[in-house]
Amino acid sequence: MVKKNKEDRTGWVAVQPEYSSRSSNDQPASVRPATSAYQFFQREMTATIQAELSSSGEASDVGSLTKAVSSRWQTLDSVRRSRYEDMAREDKLRFLKESHQRDVEMMQRQERLRREREEIIVADDGRRSTRS
Repeated sequence: MVKKNKEDRTGWVAVQPEYSSRSSNDQPASVRPATSAYQFFQREMTATIQAELSSSGEASDVGSLTKAVSSRWQTLDSVRRSRYEDMAREDKLRFLKESHQRDVEMMQRQERLRREREEIIVADDGRRSTRS
């Protein structure tokens, strides 16, 4: 078996590509997903339930905590549950609004890139020129 020597890359320098279709400052920010009513309830009640579990001597690991939160959610009366459902409804509206705004920004970006591609022509000798 013949061993090959690895190529020496110590002199290499990383460079940014001249044209990148995925420039980080050009991309619109991602949209945070909508939060469900159960997730709002879970965030609010986790610390309380965890304290109750540890004070009663029960295990307060993730599995036990999740079961306790879930059982409380299932036994929650409709009046208290409606509060969390309203919060979820508002967050869904926020999500839809932000998603729509991001879609509009992406379409504008795609249109701008399309126009730029149509304007730039690379000549045979490697120089750039524009259509006239």
